[in-house]
Order: sequence, then structure tokens, then C-alpha cells
Amino acid sequence: MEGMLIFAGLFSAVLTAFLIESYKTLNPDPGDLTVLLLVRISEQIVASANGNTSNIPLPFELNDGGPTRAALACNALWFLSLGLSLSCALIATLLEQWAREFLHRTDIHSAPVIRARVFTFLYYGLRRFNMHTIVDMIPFLLHLSLLLFFSGLVAFLVPVNTGIAIIAAAMLFVVATTYSVFTVFPLRYLDSPYRTPLTGLFWKLFQYFKIRRHRHPPPSEPANQAEHSETASETMVAAISRVAAEPSEQRASRDLKAIVWTMKSLADDTELEPFVDAIPDILWGPHGRRDAHHLFLCGLIKNPQTLLHARIIDLYRSCNAGILTPTARKRRKIICYKAMWTTISLLEASDPLSGQIYPYYAQEIRAQSATEQDLAVLQYASSVEAMVVWRMFENHKPILNMHIESLQHLQATSGAVDAVKLDQIYMSVREMVNSLDYPRLHLGLYYGDLHDQISWLSGKIRNTLMMAPHLILFHYLRSASKLDSLPYFFHRTVDLLRPQHATPPTVCDHLDRAFGEILPRLLNNFNSANPGWLDSIMDELIIAWERQRSLDGITLHPELLQYLNHRRSEEAVSNALKPFNTPDTLLFWTALVNTLESTAARNRLRDSLTAAWKVMSTRNYPDDSLISRLLNACMRPSLDIPSLTPSLIAALKWVYIRPKLYPRPKALWATDQANSMHGWLATIGRPISSAGADLSISPADHRFSRDHPVRVEYIDALVVLYAEYLEICAKSSAGSGFPHDAKATIHMIMSDMIGSSRVHDGHQMRLAHAVRALFENPACEHLRFTIIADTWLFRRYPSSSNHAIPRWLYNPTARDSVIATLTQYIEKMEASAEPDRDEVVRQTRIVLNSLK
Repeated sequence: MEGMLIFAGLFSAVLTAFLIESYKTLNPDPGDLTVLLLVRISEQIVASANGNTSNIPLPFELNDGGPTRAALACNALWFLSLGLSLSCALIATLLEQWAREFLHRTDIHSAPVIRARVFTFLYYGLRRFNMHTIVDMIPFLLHLSLLLFFSGLVAFLVPVNTGIAIIAAAMLFVVATTYSVFTVFPLRYLDSPYRTPLTGLFWKLFQYFKIRRHRHPPPSEPANQAEHSETASETMVAAISRVAAEPSEQRASRDLKAIVWTMKSLADDTELEPFVDAIPDILWGPHGRRDAHHLFLCGLIKNPQTLLHARIIDLYRSCNAGILTPTARKRRKIICYKAMWTTISLLEASDPLSGQIYPYYAQEIRAQSATEQDLAVLQYASSVEAMVVWRMFENHKPILNMHIESLQHLQATSGAVDAVKLDQIYMSVREMVNSLDYPRLHLGLYYGDLHDQISWLSGKIRNTLMMAPHLILFHYLRSASKLDSLPYFFHRTVDLLRPQHATPPTVCDHLDRAFGEILPRLLNNFNSANPGWLDSIMDELIIAWERQRSLDGITLHPELLQYLNHRRSEEAVSNALKPFNTPDTLLFWTALVNTLESTAARNRLRDSLTAAWKVMSTRNYPDDSLISRLLNACMRPSLDIPSLTPSLIAALKWVYIRPKLYPRPKALWATDQANSMHGWLATIGRPISSAGADLSISPADHRFSRDHPVRVEYIDALVVLYAEYLEICAKSSAGSGFPHDAKATIHMIMSDMIGSSRVHDGHQMRLAHAVRALFENPACEHLRFTIIADTWLFRRYPSSSNHAIPRWLYNPTARDSVIATLTQYIEKMEASAEPDRDEVVRQTRIVLNSLK
């Protein structure tokens, strides 16, 4: 309003000066009347001299008696202009007063809540009475006043001078045309900076007709056009926001220009540092990479005016200038490393510029990383160094493959071999290999005739292509293990570094070295009950071991066995075994069988069995096709580990039986005498005669053919498995000979509910005797309450009074034996001083009463 008042005041003053002269034309001028009368007298004298006495009429101007039309038009337009100008000044003054009162009324109260409510009340009053419209009217009225002034000026000049009037009219036309263009231009180009107070009115009219057109589309227009009317009712500001935010090539170009201008303006390192700090967050978000920002970041790298990678390196070099505090120096280094990682992930290997950037980075990073002692900085430097070397190798791959093709062409060429070209290839490959800085890849010197040199060099190149990705990954994992947390973007870095092809035998020694460095640090310093950051590194090593090229005769890696056996976190072990859980691989169990059957791996038998048991406890089970081999290996007389084999054998048998229980129980069949699992089933099954009659159990009648299979009810197999394991526990003494982790084994094999079919009487008796023997053995004291409360043997009895749910203990003799065993157990517990005696007696008595 201040600007409006100044303009209205100045304009009114100028207009008043013109009005002082123009309003005189509304009345006749006495001087003009005198001149006209003198002219009439002169004409009459001349006429009398000529003898003409007729009356000479007065000039027409004296007969009209009023101002001319030009004078009326001019004064009317100028007085209207003056009135509008003064009205604008008055309204602007009122608006200033209203605004001051609005602010005063909202700030008069001290309580923030009251101020907020008064503000809201008065603000919606402004909107209700359209005060914004009055504000927008003031510039329009001033512009209209100026237009009227120019129109009046033309009318004023018409009686004075026609040429000057034409010039003024031309100026009025130009002003009016320009004003009209400024009014409608933003309707076509939303980014136009030109607008007038009438632009909003024309926009509303345009939207109104647009809405009507969408509601009543012409017959020639497709029907689906009417569905796009949601943009027809938007305001001009909303339309500008929508168009500015829509993804398009124009938006990308604008973004790039803006970011280039921004970076060019950052001349000082302190200004550049926040910009570089923001680069990783621009490209990477919580849900991954933001591809929308990929292009303009690449543009910053490729633009010769910005050269983002060079600016980052310059900022990185400034850390060693000696002018920063240690804290600021550390912060700047970390910012630079994060930005380097981001820019490295931007360019593809095929991009010509990447061949210039990565050696540029490598030269600086390797020089600084060798002397860096701060682990917090190395956390970022290790990821960046690995990415740089990996990108350099990716850039070399097409050239190395091209050299292989050239060498093949030379070898196939009859006649003399081009020694000069061979030397050029050798020097090129040598420079590339040396840039990776891995001793195992250095070419060395080559001798022999030219054909032998070609074969030797081709083999070296292929070896480099095969080994380099794995060496880069292993070096990164070893560097990461020396830190105190995972490196920056570890998982994303590993996803990029992980080779696509299998692990070749030539890098197995590097894999062993990585295992040997990482595993002791994990088990000695970070062996907690929860997964840790070093477990992520171990997972990558295990994946590399799992992806070996040759799986024939592969045995379990010694460090892998140590990890599985001594890692306290079951979740970490389970995560490490996820690569083996896929249907396409049976590597772990195949390697376990090979280890048990291999004479060269005798020193790993115990570790292999304990690892197998721990793996099964994480619900990672072998396939049925391997269970027979595993059982045969575990039951060999040479495998004399009495504490491990019973638990593992029981678990393997349970794994074979368990899939047959779901979704509903199925019968098992023994058809192959060579299969140890089928042989075990046949000893407990119900043979089928050729007539199909169900015979009593008789080992002599077992037949191992598909014509005469042995049918085994799943419930019989489960009960016999329970009985076997309890018998082994009952015969064992406390100490090293007791079955390994017997309580966990019982929980595993007795976790399934006994089905609905009737258990054979002989199996009931066997299980009842096994329970009695276990309760009588003092070494099994820690297992007694587990059998009662935590297994399906007895847990279902007190849990249901519904007799429709089947119970397995039907044989009276077997039931009486179990009842007697539990009665003696209750009497013994009541006489003991165990801390949980009352709870044990209570639950055992419930089971006992249910059995009775």
C-alpha cells in the first residue's frame, strides 16, 4: 500500500496540472469572442463598400454556445482518471489502517492461545468479506486511471495538432497492447513473470469455460477426456506448483542448471562442504537409490564448469592443509568419503569419464588410507577404496576381453606372429593389473616363442578376470573386520562387489586367509548372544565358500565348523545358513556327508557332528535323499563318538518321519534294503503279505521290494523313535558318554503330536519300559520332568478332557507300568528338598490322574 499511495499521489499531481489547462475549454474564451466580432465588422465594411447590404451570419462557433466534443471527451476522461487515482489513495489508506488494527487486535492479548484464536477469528473474517479482492482492485484502478489519462491526452491534442495527436494515439495503442499481452501471457506460459491485476480474472473465466467444456464435451471428443477435469478448477498458484513439480525433461534441465549455478557460486571450501555433505542424501534414501536425481548428479560430474569429482578431491586435500581443527578435519574427511562413494556408484563402467575419475580417486585414497589411524574415518575409507578398485576393474574388463579376442586372432593367424602387437597388449594388460595392486595378479616376465607367449598371456588375462573380483571382495571383508563396526554402506557395497560367477579354486587360499583373520576376532571379542556386525562379514565369506566352482567331494571348512559350533547366537547361525536353505542347494549337508566319509577329514568328525546338530536345531534339515548316507556315516564303527551320534541319529530319523505327518498323517513304506532309513523302518513295521493281509510283527517276514513293501504307521515310527532315544539315555552314565544335548534332542523329536491311529501294543510296552528305565537312572534326573511336562507323550493327557482326542497308551500293562513309574517319582519328589518340588509334583499328579 505504501507504493500505491506514492504512485497515486504523484499521478494525481501530474494529472491536476493537465486539468488546470483543460477545464478552460469547457467555457468560451472572451478573447476569441472579440476576434470573431472584429472579423464580422470587417466583413460587413467590405460588403458595404461593394454595395452588398445583406446580413452576414455569425460564425458557427458563436451559434453553438458550448465546448467542443474534444474538450468534453478530454475533460471527462481526465476527471474520471483523477477520481480513480484519489479513490485508490483513499482505499490504500484505509487498508493500511485495517491492517494495523488487525495486527493490534491479534497482539493485544498475552496468552498465546487467545492470540491464536483471535487471529483465526479475524483472519477468516478477512476471507469471508473478501478483503483480498479489495487489495487486488487498487492496482487495477490505478492502471485504469493511467489508461484514461492517455485516452484523454489524445482527445486534448486532436484540436491542437493532428500529427501530435496521432503520436499520442500510437503510444496509447502500444501501452494498451502491451498491457493486454501481459494480462493473457501467463495463461499460456505459467512460468511467465508478467501479469496484471486482470490476469486472475481472465484465469477464472478460462477455468470456468474449461469446466463447462469438460462437463459437456463435444460429440467428436473422446469420452475419457471428461475424466481430466480435475485440473480445470485449480487456482493459478496450484497450476504453477503442479507444472513445476511434474517429472519432465524440462524440469531435469532446470534442476541441472540450478545445481550447476549453485556449485559454481561455491568458491570457498566452507561453502562447498555443506553442498558435498548433502550429495549422499540426494542420491540415496531410506528405501534405496533415488534414480530421479541420478541425471543431474551425473551432469555435475560431466559438466566442465563444475567437475564435481575434482571439487570433492580438492576439498579432501584441504583436510591436510593444517588449518582445520582435528574435529573439523575428521568431519570433512568423512563428508568427502561419503560423497566419493556416491559419485562412484553414479557412473557405469561403460561411461568414458569413469576411466578418468577412478584412477584419480585411487591415487588420493590409497595414499591417505595407508597412514590413517582413526577407525571412524577408516569406516568410510575402506568402502570407498573397495568401490574405486572394483570400478577400475569393471572399466578394465571390456579391454581385457578385447585383448583375449586379439590374442586368439593372433594365434589363429597362419605365418609369423606380430610381436609388436603382442608387446603392446602385454604392456596394456600389465598396466591395468598393476593398477589393482594385488600381488597374485602381477604378470611378471614371459619367455618362450611367440606362440607360447600368446598362450601364456591369454591364460594370465583369463586368470585376472576370474580372480580379481574375489580378491577385491576378500580384501574388503578383511579390512572391514579390523574396524569396530560395519563400514559405510557395507551391504550395498558388497552387493556391488559380489562376483556373479562361482568362486574359483585359485582364490581358496585368500578365502582361508579371510576366514583365519575374521573368525578368531569374532569368537574372542564379539561372541554375544545376539547377531553382531562381524556376523555380516562372516555371512559373506560363507556365501563365497558356498559358491565354489567344484562341489565334488567338498568338505566342511574348518573355520565354518568353528563358527557353527562356538557361535553363541542361534540367530546369527541361522542367518549364516540361509544360503543353504534354498531348494536348489544341499551344499551343507552334502559337504557334511563328504566330511564324515572322508579319511582326510578325521580331525573334523566331532566338530562336524556338533555342527550338524546345531544346524538342525536352527530348523535347517537335510533332504530325504541324504539322510540314508548321513545315517550310514554316523553308524560306522570307526565313528566312535558315543555322546554325539545318538542325538544326531535320532534327529535325522525324526526329520525323515516329520514331513509325512503334515498336512495329515501318512503311512511310511520300507522298500529298499540298502537304504538304512528303510531298514530301520522295516524292523518296526507291519509287513504286507502278497494277499494284502496285515500280519503281526515278525522280522522274518520283512520284505524290501515294491511288490511286498513294509507298511509303517507314522505313529509306530514316532513311538519307537522315542523309545530308542530314551533307552540310550537310560543306559548312559553321567559324563562324556551321555548323549549330546539330550534335553534339546527330546524337545525336538517329541515336539510332534502323536496321531490318531492306534499304537502297536509291543511299541507301547517298549516305550513304557524305556520311560521306567530313564526314571530309574540317576544320570537322567534332569530329563524326567522334561518328559512329563514338555513332550507330547503326556502333555495331551491333562490338557484335554475330551475323549474324542485319541490317547496313545491303550495297553493296560504299559499303562500300569507308566503309572507305577510316575507314582514312585511323585513319592521321591515329595521327600526331596528341590526348590521347584511343589510344581513338579502338581503337574506330575495331574498326568497321573489322567492316565488312571
